[in-house]
Amino acid sequence: MRRHLRAGRRPGAGGRATVVGDRLPGDRPLSERERPGRHLARRVDADRHAFLLLVGFAGSIVVTRAYLALTGYPTVGGDTLHIAHAVWGGLLLTIGAGLALTMVNRSVLPWAALLAGVGAGLFFDEIGKFITVDNDYFFAAAAPIAYLLFVASLLLFLRLRRRRDQAPAAQLHAAVELLSGVVDHDLSRHDRRRLEHRLEVAVGSSEPQVHRLAGELLALTREGAFDAAVEPVGPVHRVMRRAADALADWSTPRRVRVLLAVSVGVLGVATVADLALVGLVATDLAGGTANDLAAAVDEYVVVDVLDDLGVVLFACRIVLDAVLGVVLLIAAVLLARGRDRRGTGVANAALLAALLTVDVLFFWSEQFAAAGLVLVHLLLLAAVRHHRRTLGLDRTEPAGPDAGAAVAVGGRAS
Repeated sequence: MRRHLRAGRRPGAGGRATVVGDRLPGDRPLSERERPGRHLARRVDADRHAFLLLVGFAGSIVVTRAYLALTGYPTVGGDTLHIAHAVWGGLLLTIGAGLALTMVNRSVLPWAALLAGVGAGLFFDEIGKFITVDNDYFFAAAAPIAYLLFVASLLLFLRLRRRRDQAPAAQLHAAVELLSGVVDHDLSRHDRRRLEHRLEVAVGSSEPQVHRLAGELLALTREGAFDAAVEPVGPVHRVMRRAADALADWSTPRRVRVLLAVSVGVLGVATVADLALVGLVATDLAGGTANDLAAAVDEYVVVDVLDDLGVVLFACRIVLDAVLGVVLLIAAVLLARGRDRRGTGVANAALLAALLTVDVLFFWSEQFAAAGLVLVHLLLLAAVRHHRRTLGLDRTEPAGPDAGAAVAVGGRAS
């Protein structure tokens, strides 16, 4: 017996689609990815939650180290006990995981992610105690290890943000998650558009249950059944929207290119200038103020350089710094000449290399004082990648409400 269901307009179709036998004519065969129980789907705002987790992780470590340094490293617990902040980190991790596992409301997830990030940061800040025999909180390798954990998490975040699962089953999962905003009456206009877009994709599924449910929800969405749950635009959102629009109007590709060229050039000069440390070390040795190379290097780094390994790591940092500084200057010249594709490509590679090599060595020699340099590298890398997306120089996933289409205007992409 045939069953007919009005499912609204199917993507790309010119009129109403009629579901016959729970399937649309011309639907493709069921794929391995769409078979029941075989598809893992991520949350709607997984990339935002991962970003909050990263911010909590990095921020808690930097703030904790700064606070302890300013207050003289106080102990909590009195003369007998010492309650390490790893304990508080574990507590926050437990609370964050508990919120994510027990609460269904989407508004809880950002708090869960932030608490989990802060908890993880407080725990890993004490990694020096867990990898040394004498429980040395100030172990020189602790800062680089914590930083490498952050970088690994950052790379996973970038991969998560770049990949968009367009499988109908994943889109229906996301749509059902967005529907919680209808129940809580906190569905934003953006979420309303995302809901309809994801249902349009899901209705093309060749799996009968997915296709039928998506079709019915899409029909309800287009009939305005969920519009009453859409939150009105508040004054704060309007101000932020106007500020974002003004910034978008001002930041033309030409202006962004000039700013990037100047910023990358200044960073390149500052990076190459690190070679001045070599001259200072040589001066100390020649003037007799230091008896050996390790003692001379020790004057210019935070950690105590007591062996040849410390000297080697310092030398590697200087050499890599000089090389990357020259590469950044080349990128600045290319950008200044309007060579957006090559200039941003070279800058992107140099900044990634700095985050993965030079900054690790900076964390060894300067400990957590190197966080400022990492922040500069991250901000500049984000600006370079944004400029590439704006000009359409990076591969992007299919455009939708979640990821705006790249607009290639101005500039010479060569």
